[in-house]
Amino acid sequence: MHSLFRLLACAAALTMIAACSGDDTTAPTPTPIPPAAVASVTLSPDSSIVGVGFTQSLIAVPRDAAGNPMTGRQIAWASSAPAIARVDGTGVVTAVAVGRAVITATSGNRSAQSPVLVRGIIPVSSVSVTTALDTLEAWDDLNLAAVVRDSNQNVLTDRAVRWTSSNPAVARVDSVTGVLTGVDRGTVTVTATSEGASGTASRVVVIKYRSLVAGTQHSCDIASGGIVWCWGQNGAEGRIGMPALGATVISSQPVRIPNFGPEGIRARKLASFGRHTCALDVTGKAWCWGGNGWGALGVSAIAQSATPVAVSGGLTFKDIVVGPEYSCALEQAGATYCWGHNDWRQFAMNAPSMSESPVAVAPQLRFASLTAGSTFTCGVTTTSQGYCWGYSGWGNLGDGADISYGNTFSATPALIAGGHAWAQLGGGQIHTCGLTTAGQGYCWGNNGGKLGNGGTLESSTPAMLQGAPTFTNLAVGANHTCAISASANVWCWGLNGNGQVGQAASEVVTRAAQVPTLTAAEVAASGIATGGGAHTCAVTADRLTVKCWGRNDTGQLGTGNTSGEAVAQVTPATVVGQKPL
Repeated sequence: MHSLFRLLACAAALTMIAACSGDDTTAPTPTPIPPAAVASVTLSPDSSIVGVGFTQSLIAVPRDAAGNPMTGRQIAWASSAPAIARVDGTGVVTAVAVGRAVITATSGNRSAQSPVLVRGIIPVSSVSVTTALDTLEAWDDLNLAAVVRDSNQNVLTDRAVRWTSSNPAVARVDSVTGVLTGVDRGTVTVTATSEGASGTASRVVVIKYRSLVAGTQHSCDIASGGIVWCWGQNGAEGRIGMPALGATVISSQPVRIPNFGPEGIRARKLASFGRHTCALDVTGKAWCWGGNGWGALGVSAIAQSATPVAVSGGLTFKDIVVGPEYSCALEQAGATYCWGHNDWRQFAMNAPSMSESPVAVAPQLRFASLTAGSTFTCGVTTTSQGYCWGYSGWGNLGDGADISYGNTFSATPALIAGGHAWAQLGGGQIHTCGLTTAGQGYCWGNNGGKLGNGGTLESSTPAMLQGAPTFTNLAVGANHTCAISASANVWCWGLNGNGQVGQAASEVVTRAAQVPTLTAAEVAASGIATGGGAHTCAVTADRLTVKCWGRNDTGQLGTGNTSGEAVAQVTPATVVGQKPL
């Protein structure tokens, strides 16, 4: 026993010695670092308006003193009035009865609150967009509609709907009214939202083309929104709107004419024949650009303008036409005005020889439509009679008089012979064509195959087209003509040296011939002042695409390239950028 006590005493002594000598290798227990205190709690949404039976998820975020989110913290949820709105441990609030409650989220010793208003309404279960949006034209507006329903599919009529667009660059929507405005080609999804429920509709925005014209070596059209595009030769006149001027300045793809479009001047009609172009805007105001020789732009003190200028006088018009160095327009009540060069009595008067502002002409007649040739003018009256005036040397006035083959003219409008009821007339360089109200085509004046009657002899009386169907509209160029049939097929006749009639291996087509594989809503045949007027353009029947064919030495076909002046481009080719999505 005494030995055991001695062993225990020695062991205790040894332990004390080891502790004093530092030989104990046991590590001390570290003191735990207390967790950082929650400095604040944020709660979203900070308030809610719900109907009885509706649920709303709240999100609480604890944050440190620097505002950084903190993870792993317990959150306690409480409602000031569980009989109105109760909340579970995950922050989901359920509306129980009409009234008000305050939901509190607490973490540590910090909390945040969200007021809840419970209304006695049935919650929205679904939203559907009902408006048919198969296609929407750019810059057109469409009023969207949404149907809001409850869980039993009953329609709810007193709920606010908010609208959004997936791509405002394609179509933008007013968030409150739901008015959708197309902007550019593409597909857009529109979303209607009400009380957390949403419905969508995905549709396509398109661009359409109209009022197509062809000048001497350039072409122009109007795209959706009143935007004007031109391509071909800009020249020294700025005829396609490019600021750089010169005989070699061209663009083989469309150039946007300045100031035209939805945020500026919205064009609705174009006219061209030579080196300038004019437009009417949606209010009827006339604008012109290009060469201003003899005042063809309707303004003074400038030689040309690549930017559209307002025709002086402040008149508003319903129709406008353009010749090589002059322009004419119909005022809303039917009175005719002209400006520019009157050397061949295009104004239906002997004086003035020129005017830089609109001059009233032919006061005894009221016209429904006009056309301008190279040196003469024609019109269809409101009673479907046809009259022409100006240069008359090749029987181009159609009055049945003997052909003089000289420098003759008439300042008096001459009634077109034959007693036909006219729907449309078109003036060329020294020939004229027209459509009767029944759609029958006739031509007169200088022939050489341009009259489409199968022969080459001149005629001062209307000669019926041979082998042609009835037509809905026509376009007369300098030396060829094209028309659109009731079935939307394109037919052309006349000079074809560059394939502008759409037929291969023929210098002239004396009878109307159908352009293969093309249907169109509108067609334009090039005029001439100087240079070559030998191309044709058409807007396809759906108005989504523009195609051109014929001469392309200055890019007047708009295909992104050029070819020699003698090359025949027979097949219609798509203008760059002017095609469907």
